[in-house]
Amino acid sequence: MAKKKPLKAKLKPVKAKKGKKARKSKIKVIKCKKCGNTFKIGSEDDKRKKEWNIVAPMPDKDGNVTITFMATWDCPNCGKNITGSSGKSKGEFGAKPKKDQIADMLALGDTFEIDGFAKSMGVDEVNLSKILNMMIKKGTAIGKIENGMFIPI
Repeated sequence: MAKKKPLKAKLKPVKAKKGKKARKSKIKVIKCKKCGNTFKIGSEDDKRKKEWNIVAPMPDKDGNVTITFMATWDCPNCGKNITGSSGKSKGEFGAKPKKDQIADMLALGDTFEIDGFAKSMGVDEVNLSKILNMMIKKGTAIGKIENGMFIPI
């Protein structure tokens, strides 16, 4: 039996990524599948029959929700009905994550009422008290809880 030579992987040098460049706004082009005619969104031929929005069910890692704008057009050349996306947008529907809201409130260093802060966040007062007690024990929050108030030290 002939000996097999070990495979040597060719490694390419990894280039350091620089800061992201600003994206240029794209001009969306609609193409008819029947006749091949194309027209730009926003041009004279852009006569939308119907428009609607599709909201993504899950936000991205930054908490932004993607909204896709859909529309139907009639091809100006052959009259065929064309359905497609007319654009996308990122929308911030939710506030900051609850963990960040708590961290921001603690960073202010002010005394605050736990019940009022819990209502503004949309959580239960008991749960927020438990979270604050845990943060005090871990040392991430420096303060004490007395009579429903968080008092920083």
